[in-house]
Amino acid sequence: MNHHEILLYGFHFSFLFIFILAVIRDLLFGNYFNASINFSALVTTAFSYYLLHFWSKKELASYLIIAIAVIPLYILIYFNHFGNMVIIYVILLPLATFFLIPFKKALIINGFIYILLIGILYYLSIAQPETPIINNPLALINIAFVSMLTVFFGIFYHLAIESTLSSLIYSNSQKDILLCEVHHRVKNNLNVAASMLGLQALQESSELQPHILKSKSRIEAIATVHEMLYRQESFDKVRFYDYVLRLEKLLGKAYKHDNTYQFNLNVDRDLALPLDTMVQLGLILNEMITNSLKYAKNPQGLQIDISMTQTSEGYLFNYKDNGIEYLDTDQMTQQKGLGMRLIELSTQQIEGRLEIYYMNGLSYIIRMEDA
Repeated sequence: MNHHEILLYGFHFSFLFIFILAVIRDLLFGNYFNASINFSALVTTAFSYYLLHFWSKKELASYLIIAIAVIPLYILIYFNHFGNMVIIYVILLPLATFFLIPFKKALIINGFIYILLIGILYYLSIAQPETPIINNPLALINIAFVSMLTVFFGIFYHLAIESTLSSLIYSNSQKDILLCEVHHRVKNNLNVAASMLGLQALQESSELQPHILKSKSRIEAIATVHEMLYRQESFDKVRFYDYVLRLEKLLGKAYKHDNTYQFNLNVDRDLALPLDTMVQLGLILNEMITNSLKYAKNPQGLQIDISMTQTSEGYLFNYKDNGIEYLDTDQMTQQKGLGMRLIELSTQQIEGRLEIYYMNGLSYIIRMEDA
């Protein structure tokens, strides 16, 4: 919630409270006309709050709350002949306009407010010259003086806010550039390391090559996270759907000579997770997809299903392939290879709970708290 929304909600709550008290006061003192005006303003304020809170009509609610402040007050001013100190509220109205609406429109509305005030004073001076405030030049001068002060304060407040926002926007843009450069360099350095491992694998024996290439794919899985970060507008989260597709293409290209397969991804396209979580999930997915492509066999074609759903406790990650060769999951967890240890360690890093079972294929389930 930004400062404009906070002010807008604050004005609505304040007006609701003030109009409720005003209605009670007028009923107690028998001012039924004033009570009806204040009650109408109360209902309109409640409607404006409904538009703001449930329909997010911020601009409409801003203009409506100003209209609620202006119209009932001027009606009360006119019929009470500037009595009951209601003129004070009109003098303070310019502040509300500068807080809630754009600067130029606020100036126009303020001009309208003061023209209307001058018009009422002029009409009363002709139609009802006995009105006390008309016969008190000092009071009129004080009204004009305070009105100018409030307008000047509103103008300087707006200019100060604009200057502060401009500085913050510039500062944030500089930080975004630096973060983009950092992620770009991290990605480049990781790709250099992966390329060096690829070159090293070419010079090693056939027994060592698969292990080196696995390490290469793990580094590339992390590099992909940083590459996606510097290519998007936000630097704090990565879209899980887009990342999985890119990782699958990367690994599918590396192991396409082993299997043809079908890849199903059931994930909300807008689901985005923090950098630290995505790095760990990238390592987990890299191990799972690599193992499926290398070892899972099915005469009808390999199928890999990945889903990520949001639950009341956090997220539920599910990975499954349809390899027909039975795997003893207890033995997998007891006789841990490097890949299995990486999956377990990465799951611990994201404070998840790992479950592995075999049912017409190998399945992994990770339950995570809200990232």
